[in-house]
Amino acid sequence: MEAHSTQDADRSKVSVITPSLNHGNFLRENIEAVLHQTYKKVEHVIVDGRSTDDTISILKEYPHLKWISEKEEGDNGVLDAIWKAFYLSDGEYIVLSCVSDSLKDGDWFEKAVEILDRDEEVSHVWGLSQNISEEGLPGKLWHAEFLEQSPPQKKDFLPFWLATTEAVECNAVFRRAIFETYYTRNTPDEPYRFAPSMGFNYHLNAQGYLPYFLPIITYFGRMHKDQRGLKYADVIGQGADIYYRELSRYKQDLLSGKRRHLFRNGHSQIIGELQPSDLAGYRKRIMLYRIKYSLKRKFERIFYRL
Repeated sequence: MEAHSTQDADRSKVSVITPSLNHGNFLRENIEAVLHQTYKKVEHVIVDGRSTDDTISILKEYPHLKWISEKEEGDNGVLDAIWKAFYLSDGEYIVLSCVSDSLKDGDWFEKAVEILDRDEEVSHVWGLSQNISEEGLPGKLWHAEFLEQSPPQKKDFLPFWLATTEAVECNAVFRRAIFETYYTRNTPDEPYRFAPSMGFNYHLNAQGYLPYFLPIITYFGRMHKDQRGLKYADVIGQGADIYYRELSRYKQDLLSGKRRHLFRNGHSQIIGELQPSDLAGYRKRIMLYRIKYSLKRKFERIFYRL
């Protein structure tokens, strides 16, 4: 498997990995958004599934790219393409960017790298996502309230996750070894193979890795007629059901004292453990988060009816 590339031999700090198949109409915007990040020690790796549109001619326009185009076999080609792109990359930090999506904040990589370089406890840095239409019109901003009040950081994220089930978007900036160890594999016995971001989030939180949130809109997630979420809605829903069941079981076992929770830094070293004396405080915090977000959802439903 030989990749096309004229990139400098120096190792990039950030690797953006992009699976692609017959989405040439979105590809140039995706490439340009990465290219115009203020942080420049970036490589962009694209694995194309032998597109029949203008994808290849567009890829050839950008000599800095590292790319291959070969047909994926099997029923889950996008996940195979993600892993091919990962193993073609060499960056210390990994960003997953679907070909139809685009970056919003031009300083996003620079800000995330600064956090990861400075704080070895942090395993991944995340921000907010905003929907855009197929034509590029801005849509729903997910968790706009986080721009005013950030969710809990690092170790304090655990009770927030247990209460709200909130998952970090997979276009966050991850440390390479953590992505390689915990991102979902395309194996027949993998329950999350069609809902990889949910499986990834479950394992990151259950294994005690610490996220860091930046109050910025990091990227646009495009809504379009060919998007994967529509094609695989049923099996993605099954993956979501597994996620919620596993999370609920984890919370019950943790709060009952049946399960240990170890906190790990960005290099997978254990840096702490949730103590039995902490559980009463966790129960209270979880209850308060659940009340707050239950009220938030009720107000949102009322607002959308008006």
